[in-house]
Amino acid sequence: MNLRNRLQYLKRLCTAHFVSNAILCVLFLVLRTVRPLCTIVFPRTEPECSLEWRESNILLFLLCVVVIKNRKFPDVFQFTKILFSLSKVANFLLFFYSDIRLAILYSVLCLLVVLIFPEPAYKGPEDITYFKEEPFFEELENNPRTTWLIECYAAWSPSCQRFASIFAGLSLNYSHSHFKFGKLDVGTNEKLAQRLGISTSGTSLELPTVILFQNGKPVIRRPVKNNKGKVIKFQFTEANMIRDFDLNVIYEESKTKAQRKQEKKEKAEDNKENAEEKKEK
Repeated sequence: MNLRNRLQYLKRLCTAHFVSNAILCVLFLVLRTVRPLCTIVFPRTEPECSLEWRESNILLFLLCVVVIKNRKFPDVFQFTKILFSLSKVANFLLFFYSDIRLAILYSVLCLLVVLIFPEPAYKGPEDITYFKEEPFFEELENNPRTTWLIECYAAWSPSCQRFASIFAGLSLNYSHSHFKFGKLDVGTNEKLAQRLGISTSGTSLELPTVILFQNGKPVIRRPVKNNKGKVIKFQFTEANMIRDFDLNVIYEESKTKAQRKQEKKEKAEDNKENAEEKKEK
């Protein structure tokens, strides 16, 4: 990951959404161990201002689950999503064992944070063409030599929102005259979603879906379905995208195509000049 992408990641991590969720993740630990908060919130708990054996075990179990869930090294936003979700569950259990009223208050607080501070949409630089249905398929027919990497997304999907910055970064690093990046909004076009074989239900595992088009036809698609029609979950990380779609190879091939096209153009111009010189003689 280059410096520009790292700065963009850091900027997004400093938004109210991530800061508020980070506070929720450590809320029980802070209230339980920091004076004078611990004596106010947990006045009759022993030992005073320190974790009980059961509480320590829950936190240790949380740490083990986070490590197991992230053994495939997902990107930072997928990591934070898993961390936030598991930490909130652990915090709820810890508050519940101490006082059910605190657990209810914590649940309400989590709901308010979700409503007030939703995950921010990506608004950084990108080299992406946004298509509607017909213009996209017309582009494939009219320019089959151009390779397209298309993200089929829905604006309301959290997974698509998290993937936006990764796809934008890839477009900046790999976009070329013969290799372009585009987006199709299947969330507002059910007909287009059906044409591409993508489910847009609220529980769909096919958002986002990324399809590589070469010679006007789809050749690689993620995620895919198994023989039973079940979606095989795909981790949309930068490394996985580069590997599964052979982006380095396609980028080099597109540069070669552009170079050959330029050479043909120059050769045609030279032949034209030579022909004109012969006519003058």
